[in-house]
Amino acid sequence: MPKLLFVTVPTDEVLNKEGKVRFPGTEVAVEKLTEAGWDVEIIDPLWPGPLKRCEEGGVDAVLVSCFKAVPRSRDAASTLSRRLPDMPVFVVGVLQKDETFRTMAPTVGVLRNIGELPQG
Repeated sequence: MPKLLFVTVPTDEVLNKEGKVRFPGTEVAVEKLTEAGWDVEIIDPLWPGPLKRCEEGGVDAVLVSCFKAVPRSRDAASTLSRRLPDMPVFVVGVLQKDETFRTMAPTVGVLRNIGELPQG
């Protein structure tokens, strides 16, 4: 089973303006990612933890939660994509209109929800 490094802090369910679920909460997200074929490892976004963990090896992809409860997560995502260009890095929680992030991290996959993550 491929290893997914999930960079996040415990987060509750996040709803959009229409009341639809944008993020199901960390525990539910891990369950869904596991069902999709990923071996999920959670790590705090405190830098340089995610980079060191990726450099240790055994990680096939990184998913970074960028909701308000996860400080500096955007920086972690963009830096990981620059330092480890062969590592697939995805984010969830970046608003579609956030062009600044897309300019900083053009190779990072921006997902609308965790269901868009490619299958493990």
